[in-house]
Amino acid sequence: MEKTYLKVYGTYDFSVKETFIFNNIVEKAKKILKRFSYKEIILPILEKENVFIRSIGTTTDIVEKQIFMIKRKDEDDEKIVLRPEGTAQVVRYYLENSIYKTNDFSKFFYIGPMFRGERPQKGRLRQFHHIGVEAVGSKSPFLDAEIIILALKILEEIGVKDKILEINSLGCRKDKENFSKTIREKLINKKTELCKICYERFDKNPLRILDCKEEKCREIVKNLDIIKEKSYLCKDCLVDYKKVIDILNSLNISYVDNPFLVRGLDYYTNTVFEITSKKLGAQNAIGAGGRYNNLIKDLSDIDIPAIGFALGIERIMLVLDKIEFSDKIDVYIATIGESAKYKGFSLLSKLRENGFISDIDFRDKSIKSQLRYAQKNNAKFVIIIGPDELKNNVFILKDMEKSFQVNVKEDEIFLKLKELC
Repeated sequence: MEKTYLKVYGTYDFSVKETFIFNNIVEKAKKILKRFSYKEIILPILEKENVFIRSIGTTTDIVEKQIFMIKRKDEDDEKIVLRPEGTAQVVRYYLENSIYKTNDFSKFFYIGPMFRGERPQKGRLRQFHHIGVEAVGSKSPFLDAEIIILALKILEEIGVKDKILEINSLGCRKDKENFSKTIREKLINKKTELCKICYERFDKNPLRILDCKEEKCREIVKNLDIIKEKSYLCKDCLVDYKKVIDILNSLNISYVDNPFLVRGLDYYTNTVFEITSKKLGAQNAIGAGGRYNNLIKDLSDIDIPAIGFALGIERIMLVLDKIEFSDKIDVYIATIGESAKYKGFSLLSKLRENGFISDIDFRDKSIKSQLRYAQKNNAKFVIIIGPDELKNNVFILKDMEKSFQVNVKEDEIFLKLKELC
């Protein structure tokens, strides 16, 4: 095979079985989302770069390193990119369509591909898929709890086991600013001991130092008392966070209060959370989310709080136990001769109209080869039509699972199939 036909590095081809699993995840997720009264929206893959720069923050890894740029610009001379995440895009949709004028509270979900210039590894791809949820218009701690419960419920319904919920609060914007200042003060004498990435983050985004995976950085920050005691939170933010915790406790939902959890996007405030799995190694998050109470105001001067999360479908697939996959054909039609092929093709249309998964030979194979193909593709029944069957207006109906066959009159074939099914 010539190299020009190889897929783009960091992308993934889903096999027939993996596509079945993917669609099964999506169908189960939609069922739960609709039960929680979230409405689906479909948004474009292409967005203006500024949507993400203004929302996510210029010091984040996504904006600095990972955005996929489309070479051409739009009519406003703005750069066009492949969307790296969904929250900023939903906010753009919300504001551009003035949803707040007709609905003071909105619950959205979206499912689709996202794109980042990742260094491909287990759990990280350049094109991946998110199940995303955004609730806009309330700052209630009960909504925080619902969002967390919803994420857990989707994963439970899909069949994800041994998941861990980690939760924290970053506080309001003022809390975050004070927190960042305190971290710089606490770590100034340790700055040169930090890893290269955290050294660069020290001045631009010191909160990110707290969730560094490097052992030496983890060792440095683990004894910062201000983090463990959450003394950086103002009174209102601390009360709200304790309410979220109380709600989770009242529902017997297990969680880890992780004081080092900060998330990687600048728009997050107050409640943040991750759902992780030990099966994924270093990149262990299956999904994550949190509040972004200032984002809409930053982009529009309209003060509307919001919260959301995203689940990574590819990561979910990595942690699932073995899933039963069936690609069985209900009825396969095997024919002998041209006249039988016409009769078989006519019957094929009727079978499909009646809801049977059915197929026929398109390669003029021998009857032996057709039966072998039917067996290989897990056909439950085979209908055999040859010259004798045409002459007598009957079909041979072969039950492949029970290994028997009967002659059935042409006008009784559907009754017989329903009887045997």
